[in-house]
Amino acid sequence: MSWTSEAWEKITPLYDKIINMPFNQELQKGSLPKEVFKFYMAQDAFYLGEFGKALSTISGRFADLDRVLAFSEFAAGAIVVERALHESYFKELGLPDEVEPSPSCLLYTNYIRNQAGFANIEKAVAAILPCFWIYKAVGDHIYAQQDGSENPYKNWIDTYAGEEFATSVEKAIAITDQLAEEASPAAREEMFEAFEMASKLEWMFWDSAYRTEKWPI
Repeated sequence: MSWTSEAWEKITPLYDKIINMPFNQELQKGSLPKEVFKFYMAQDAFYLGEFGKALSTISGRFADLDRVLAFSEFAAGAIVVERALHESYFKELGLPDEVEPSPSCLLYTNYIRNQAGFANIEKAVAAILPCFWIYKAVGDHIYAQQDGSENPYKNWIDTYAGEEFATSVEKAIAITDQLAEEASPAAREEMFEAFEMASKLEWMFWDSAYRTEKWPI
């Protein structure tokens, strides 16, 4: 069994909870309140900007040029999507250009940027993989459940269920498996820990969006 297959098996119960949480169930049905979606899109734009920085940091730490190129392309892709959100959803929904991150969003972005900069490279890559993989799996799941009726969130669903995103996810998975094969048993265990932590933060991100989480003070 590959490292990523084993990692996904470990977080499958958590992934099932993500699929069944109110945010994704209502997004799938098109019944998610617009104000909740607006809050989510603003937080997602902030997240993508920080995610792009984390990917760029990881890119610069590789010696292998193919991996440097792959993560440079991932970083550019995250920034392109963030810019596209501003050009489409931000104008459509009337969102401000400057976004204050929620506590959960800030926790997640600080975690991945910290891992990208200071953890061993295997752990850093494992920490950013859930954002690729879980988003793709959620997008595919929701896309498959569509009944043909017009969903107001169709554009979002199509983005994460699309072939272009699938290619990036597959490449990220392949690189992670290569790194795991080269890593020591202790490093692979650290990779599992980072992958699980980031998966928990994925759940928290969606949950915080559904609650339109605010700073308590």
